[in-house]
Amino acid sequence: MTDFPRIVFDVDNIFADSMASFCQKASKLVGFEVNKQHIRSHKVVGPFPYLHRPFLIFKVRFGVTGKRLPSLEDNLRKKMLAFRKIGFDIYVATAIPLRLIPYVKQWLRKKQVPYSKFFHCPKECSKSDIQAEALVDDAPEEVKSFIRSGRQGFLYLRPWNTNVNISRAIVVRNLDDILKYYGVSQSVRS
Repeated sequence: MTDFPRIVFDVDNIFADSMASFCQKASKLVGFEVNKQHIRSHKVVGPFPYLHRPFLIFKVRFGVTGKRLPSLEDNLRKKMLAFRKIGFDIYVATAIPLRLIPYVKQWLRKKQVPYSKFFHCPKECSKSDIQAEALVDDAPEEVKSFIRSGRQGFLYLRPWNTNVNISRAIVVRNLDDILKYYGVSQSVRS
Protein backbone atom coordinates (compact mmCIF):
# COMPACT_ATOMS: atom_id res chain seq x y z
CA MET A 1 0.00 0.00 0.00
CA THR A 2 1.32 3.42 -0.95
CA ASP A 3 1.38 6.44 1.35
CA PHE A 4 0.14 8.69 -1.45
CA PRO A 5 -3.26 8.75 -3.12
CA ARG A 6 -3.11 7.10 -6.53
CA ILE A 7 -4.66 8.60 -9.63
CA VAL A 8 -5.04 6.70 -12.92
CA PHE A 9 -4.89 8.53 -16.24
CA ASP A 10 -6.00 7.02 -19.52
CA VAL A 11 -3.61 7.83 -22.40
CA ASP A 12 -5.71 8.21 -25.58
CA ASN A 13 -7.68 11.45 -25.64
CA ILE A 14 -6.49 12.46 -22.18
CA PHE A 15 -2.74 12.82 -22.80
CA ALA A 16 -2.43 12.08 -26.54
CA ASP A 17 -4.72 13.72 -29.09
CA SER A 18 -5.19 10.50 -31.02
CA MET A 19 -8.70 11.34 -32.23
CA ALA A 20 -7.63 14.50 -34.13
CA SER A 21 -5.00 12.56 -36.01
CA PHE A 22 -7.44 9.72 -36.56
CA CYS A 23 -10.02 12.11 -38.05
CA GLN A 24 -7.47 13.60 -40.42
CA LYS A 25 -6.42 10.20 -41.76
CA ALA A 26 -9.99 8.86 -41.76
CA SER A 27 -11.13 11.82 -43.90
CA LYS A 28 -8.61 10.83 -46.55
CA LEU A 29 -9.68 7.19 -46.35
CA VAL A 30 -13.44 7.79 -46.74
CA GLY A 31 -13.32 10.82 -49.03
CA PHE A 32 -15.27 13.24 -46.82
CA GLU A 33 -14.41 15.30 -43.76
CA VAL A 34 -14.50 13.41 -40.49
CA ASN A 35 -14.09 15.52 -37.37
CA LYS A 36 -14.34 14.92 -33.64
CA GLN A 37 -17.98 16.01 -33.58
CA HIS A 38 -18.80 13.06 -35.88
CA ILE A 39 -17.40 10.59 -33.37
CA ARG A 40 -20.08 9.08 -31.13
CA SER A 41 -17.87 6.73 -29.15
CA HIS A 42 -14.27 6.64 -27.98
CA LYS A 43 -14.20 3.27 -29.75
CA VAL A 44 -14.44 5.22 -33.05
CA VAL A 45 -16.80 3.06 -35.12
CA GLY A 46 -20.08 4.59 -33.91
CA PRO A 47 -20.88 7.15 -36.62
CA PHE A 48 -19.81 5.00 -39.55
CA PRO A 49 -21.88 1.78 -39.36
CA TYR A 50 -21.09 0.73 -42.91
CA LEU A 51 -17.35 1.06 -42.30
CA HIS A 52 -16.86 -0.83 -39.02
CA ARG A 53 -14.30 -3.30 -40.30
CA PRO A 54 -12.15 -0.91 -42.38
CA PHE A 55 -12.16 1.67 -39.57
CA LEU A 56 -11.08 -0.87 -36.97
CA ILE A 57 -8.25 -2.04 -39.22
CA PHE A 58 -7.34 1.58 -39.92
CA LYS A 59 -7.28 2.45 -36.21
CA VAL A 60 -4.91 -0.40 -35.40
CA ARG A 61 -2.57 0.52 -38.25
CA PHE A 62 -2.72 4.13 -37.20
CA GLY A 63 -1.68 3.25 -33.66
CA VAL A 64 1.79 2.39 -34.93
CA THR A 65 2.34 6.05 -35.83
CA GLY A 66 1.35 7.14 -32.35
CA LYS A 67 4.78 8.44 -31.44
CA ARG A 68 4.00 11.46 -33.65
CA LEU A 69 0.72 12.26 -31.87
CA PRO A 70 0.46 15.72 -30.32
CA SER A 71 -0.38 16.19 -26.66
CA LEU A 72 -4.00 17.05 -26.04
CA GLU A 73 -2.97 19.78 -23.59
CA ASP A 74 -0.24 22.39 -23.43
CA ASN A 75 2.27 22.02 -20.60
CA LEU A 76 1.38 18.36 -20.07
CA ARG A 77 4.58 17.56 -18.19
CA LYS A 78 4.20 20.59 -15.91
CA LYS A 79 0.59 19.69 -15.09
CA MET A 80 1.54 16.12 -14.28
CA LEU A 81 4.36 17.36 -12.06
CA ALA A 82 1.74 19.48 -10.24
CA PHE A 83 -0.17 16.27 -9.43
CA ARG A 84 3.03 14.83 -8.00
CA LYS A 85 3.72 18.01 -6.05
CA ILE A 86 0.39 17.77 -4.23
CA GLY A 87 1.15 14.15 -3.33
CA PHE A 88 -0.41 11.96 -6.00
CA ASP A 89 1.17 8.74 -7.19
CA ILE A 90 0.52 8.81 -10.95
CA TYR A 91 -0.60 5.66 -12.75
CA VAL A 92 -1.07 5.42 -16.53
CA ALA A 93 -3.46 2.92 -18.11
CA THR A 94 -4.46 2.07 -21.67
CA ALA A 95 -6.57 -0.49 -23.47
CA ILE A 96 -4.58 -0.20 -26.70
CA PRO A 97 -3.58 -3.57 -28.24
CA LEU A 98 -0.65 -5.17 -26.43
CA ARG A 99 1.63 -5.04 -29.48
CA LEU A 100 1.35 -1.21 -29.46
CA ILE A 101 2.35 -0.73 -25.81
CA PRO A 102 6.00 0.03 -26.69
CA TYR A 103 4.81 2.95 -28.85
CA VAL A 104 2.67 4.31 -26.00
CA LYS A 105 5.60 4.11 -23.59
CA GLN A 106 7.87 5.73 -26.15
CA TRP A 107 5.36 8.58 -26.55
CA LEU A 108 5.15 9.06 -22.76
CA ARG A 109 8.96 9.22 -22.56
CA LYS A 110 9.14 11.69 -25.46
CA LYS A 111 6.58 13.95 -23.77
CA GLN A 112 8.32 13.45 -20.39
CA VAL A 113 5.11 12.40 -18.67
CA PRO A 114 6.02 11.29 -15.14
CA TYR A 115 4.32 8.17 -13.80
CA SER A 116 5.15 5.42 -11.36
CA LYS A 117 3.12 2.52 -12.80
CA PHE A 118 1.85 1.55 -16.24
CA PHE A 119 -1.14 -0.73 -16.75
CA HIS A 120 -2.35 -2.49 -19.87
CA CYS A 121 -6.10 -3.10 -19.64
CA PRO A 122 -7.19 -5.56 -22.33
CA LYS A 123 -10.88 -6.10 -23.15
CA GLU A 124 -11.37 -8.67 -20.39
CA CYS A 125 -10.45 -6.25 -17.60
CA SER A 126 -11.41 -2.76 -16.49
CA LYS A 127 -9.46 0.18 -15.16
CA SER A 128 -11.55 -0.22 -12.01
CA ASP A 129 -9.41 -3.33 -11.35
CA ILE A 130 -6.50 -0.98 -10.65
CA GLN A 131 -6.02 -0.15 -6.97
CA ALA A 132 -6.26 3.65 -6.99
CA GLU A 133 -8.40 6.39 -5.51
CA ALA A 134 -9.23 8.32 -8.72
CA LEU A 135 -9.53 7.78 -12.49
CA VAL A 136 -9.40 10.28 -15.36
CA ASP A 137 -10.89 8.86 -18.56
CA ASP A 138 -13.01 9.81 -21.58
CA ALA A 139 -14.68 6.38 -21.61
CA PRO A 140 -17.99 6.66 -19.73
CA GLU A 141 -18.14 2.95 -18.91
CA GLU A 142 -14.70 3.08 -17.24
CA VAL A 143 -15.61 6.14 -15.15
CA LYS A 144 -18.96 4.60 -14.18
CA SER A 145 -17.28 1.34 -13.12
CA PHE A 146 -14.72 3.22 -11.04
CA ILE A 147 -17.43 5.22 -9.27
CA ARG A 148 -19.52 2.08 -8.62
CA SER A 149 -16.55 0.73 -6.67
CA GLY A 150 -16.73 3.77 -4.36
CA ARG A 151 -13.92 5.83 -5.84
CA GLN A 152 -13.61 9.20 -7.62
CA GLY A 153 -14.17 9.28 -11.37
CA PHE A 154 -13.36 12.24 -13.59
CA LEU A 155 -15.04 12.16 -17.01
CA TYR A 156 -12.79 14.08 -19.39
CA LEU A 157 -15.24 15.87 -21.67
CA ARG A 158 -14.88 15.01 -25.36
CA PRO A 159 -17.40 15.38 -28.23
CA TRP A 160 -18.35 11.69 -27.98
CA ASN A 161 -19.33 11.85 -24.29
CA THR A 162 -21.02 15.26 -23.96
CA ASN A 163 -24.49 13.73 -23.55
CA VAL A 164 -23.41 11.25 -20.89
CA ASN A 165 -24.68 11.72 -17.35
CA ILE A 166 -22.92 9.67 -14.68
CA SER A 167 -24.04 10.16 -11.12
CA ARG A 168 -21.17 11.38 -8.89
CA ALA A 169 -18.74 11.79 -11.82
CA ILE A 170 -16.81 15.04 -11.96
CA VAL A 171 -16.93 16.31 -15.55
CA VAL A 172 -13.73 18.11 -16.55
CA ARG A 173 -12.63 19.89 -19.71
CA ASN A 174 -8.90 19.59 -19.04
CA LEU A 175 -6.31 18.61 -16.46
CA ASP A 176 -6.44 22.12 -14.98
CA ASP A 177 -10.03 21.43 -13.88
CA ILE A 178 -8.84 18.39 -11.92
CA LEU A 179 -6.00 20.33 -10.33
CA LYS A 180 -8.51 23.07 -9.35
CA TYR A 181 -10.75 20.39 -7.85
CA TYR A 182 -7.83 19.45 -5.59
CA GLY A 183 -7.15 23.10 -4.74
CA VAL A 184 -4.01 23.63 -6.82
CA SER A 185 -3.42 27.28 -7.74
CA GLN A 186 -2.80 28.51 -11.28
CA SER A 187 0.82 29.42 -10.43
CA VAL A 188 1.69 25.77 -9.77
CA ARG A 189 0.08 24.64 -13.06
CA SER A 190 1.58 27.24 -15.42
